[in-house]
Amino acid sequence: MTTQPILSACMVLYHPGEEALQAVQCLKDTPLPLDFFAVDNTPEDGMAARIKELLPSAHILPQTRNVGFGRGNNAALPHLTSRYHLLINPDVSFAPDLLPRMIAYMDEHPEVAILTPRVFSEDGSEQFLPKKQPTLRYLLGGRLERLGEPFRTWRRKYTLEGLDIRQPTPVGFATGCFLLIRTALFRQLGGFDERFFLYQEDSDLSRRAMGVGPIMYHPDMHVTHAWARENTRTLRGNLRQISSIMKFFMKWGWRW
Repeated sequence: MTTQPILSACMVLYHPGEEALQAVQCLKDTPLPLDFFAVDNTPEDGMAARIKELLPSAHILPQTRNVGFGRGNNAALPHLTSRYHLLINPDVSFAPDLLPRMIAYMDEHPEVAILTPRVFSEDGSEQFLPKKQPTLRYLLGGRLERLGEPFRTWRRKYTLEGLDIRQPTPVGFATGCFLLIRTALFRQLGGFDERFFLYQEDSDLSRRAMGVGPIMYHPDMHVTHAWARENTRTLRGNLRQISSIMKFFMKWGWRW
């Protein structure tokens, strides 16, 4: 008799660096039965084979082209039999006890739809990621905060930076780099909206999940995220982000 795993995890690969192996090692070190899926948008680079060598039980789902983040994660959806599903980027690392703690919290709070952790950079500084749903003002704050006020104020409000959050707190956004969702809910929602190739797909998923249950931010649970931030460095990234922003507001309504 096969035991159904409590936890599944999916990582989308697109020319990942060596840190992908560190992320997989973190999953391997987790003291839980795990169904792991690596969706390979660039099979020609050979990383999936290295992951399979590190974690022989990994399920590799090669794609014929780069299908993007949302569609990539959805490729694992038909194969999921777990109670909880983890979305994890290749550039994230975490302690072995983190996922058991997150699952214990979700078990104790059956009303919670998604659990999202505190996120730090490799140098130990905190990444103040969004915790509210996007508005035009909040997104402008993120892109233009280096120009000073009022953009910095808008960004701080978007991320709740400056608030001394010490207890699990309901929020409006869960970062797609690392989130734990109930598998039944992920399936019920149909996964990600595949119209979002990259960027804002996690905002959209968060918005839909909140119709079922709260998203909880837990400040005592944390991960480390390398965070390349391609959108601020390349024209292609900027165009993709702008396209996704327009799709999000056309779907959910324009809010200042």
